[in-house]
Amino acid sequence: MGIPRGTARLLLDEARRHPFSGRLLELGRMSIYCTEAELREWAAEQEVTLADPGPVELSHQPELARQGCLSDRTFFRLLGFAEVESADVSDWERPDHLLDLNEPLPAGLAGRFDAVFEAGTIQHVFHLPRVFANLHALLKPGGRMVHGMAPSTNHVDHGFYMFSPTLFHDFYTANGWRLDAEWFFEFFPFWVRGRFDSPRWPIRRYEPGCLDHLAYGGFRARQVGLFVAATKVAGATGDRIPQQSYFARFHAARAEEPAAAGAGAPGVAPPPAWQRSLKCFRARLLRLRPRRLPPVVVRY
Repeated sequence: MGIPRGTARLLLDEARRHPFSGRLLELGRMSIYCTEAELREWAAEQEVTLADPGPVELSHQPELARQGCLSDRTFFRLLGFAEVESADVSDWERPDHLLDLNEPLPAGLAGRFDAVFEAGTIQHVFHLPRVFANLHALLKPGGRMVHGMAPSTNHVDHGFYMFSPTLFHDFYTANGWRLDAEWFFEFFPFWVRGRFDSPRWPIRRYEPGCLDHLAYGGFRARQVGLFVAATKVAGATGDRIPQQSYFARFHAARAEEPAAAGAGAPGVAPPPAWQRSLKCFRARLLRLRPRRLPPVVVRY
């Protein structure tokens, strides 16, 4: 779990649009893959005023501290949070709270936080409906949920799940939250001396339906991650079960089509082998075509 350059800069964008304040809960202690000087440089480029973090602490991971990388608490205080707490299912990184998101939320944590941040946690938790109910319960009214680097395409066996962006869009929409940011990005990951690095991420805006044509193998060797921010506005809930928006679009389109003339004939023979081979060859050729993607908004 960590915050590389791309996630840090997307957080700076959120801080510019809606300044952070109050009490933050991070799910798992974040490894911060940047120094104070790097964060200040990015903040200046993005016209974000950083807060006074108090005494600057370096990472709780020795290999990152030796490179000058910030601690999670100092990083989030620089973004504007007055208090930073952490929760994890085990105590090996000394979190402030022991919390199993598969279970109902302890009463003492309900409604306590102005923001919850996760980047690499919820894909490892089996009971996803409980996860989302707990995220809702952790936040005060008006609180913000930020998924900083949710794994999507090409994260096989990294966790229990890889997430399609429609999961976040449809859940938060169905439950009446305000969606503040929906981004997706492709990247080639690698680590240098324990520090996550990669070429700059092309950041694209997600809108329902924009990836339908890439659903089957459209991202090739790249990994895809998601950044989602949502606000718990008045009346928002955490337990409504969404229907996938793809099917809402699908059924709406079918409803506009004229009724088919008659039913299909029974007992139709399967296509011959040459026809199946031709279709397979055509599908391979289509994979080589340039991909149609939403425009790159920024590169972080």
